[in-house]
Amino acid sequence: MSMMSPIAPSRMRRLTVAQGDSLASSDPEVVFTTVLGSCVAVCLHDGRAGVGGMNHFLLADPPTMANEDARLLNRYGVHSMELLINAMLKRGASRRNLKARIYGGATMRRGLGEIGNTNIQFARRFLDNESITILGEDVAGVAARRVEFRPAVGLSRCNIVSTQPVEQIIKIPTPSGGDVELF
Repeated sequence: MSMMSPIAPSRMRRLTVAQGDSLASSDPEVVFTTVLGSCVAVCLHDGRAGVGGMNHFLLADPPTMANEDARLLNRYGVHSMELLINAMLKRGASRRNLKARIYGGATMRRGLGEIGNTNIQFARRFLDNESITILGEDVAGVAARRVEFRPAVGLSRCNIVSTQPVEQIIKIPTPSGGDVELF
């Protein structure tokens, strides 16, 4: 985790990176922000070009369904990573100068399988295959995270949102018979 350097808050422009988004910038007044559970965000930075970017993907691999909507493919790791890298290259970054940080991949609810861990392993494998150095990560566990990233300078901050796992929804039985008035 890197600490952000102080800059006048009124000058900073915060942009939310939602599920399926990949954003890149060289503007020193931009801060990308996202909240993660089992999803993963990768922050990339090219220090020589002063360009950085963040993505937020939901699942590592797309389903094998032939009718998947192409507009939704960026929710998946491989598409999200390619979109992020390409957006940075368009702004002058060089693939050989990219450095990465990985965030998220928590187990937010028991019974949902290993979604978070699968996302983490995908990100690590992708970055290794692309020869992109991982400078740090804050991953796994059961806590949601809020990530802030200043793409132009490559500084990031990750805070735990909650250390409590999401509780199961309890079904309350409805009484048989009688009227229910909704208002």
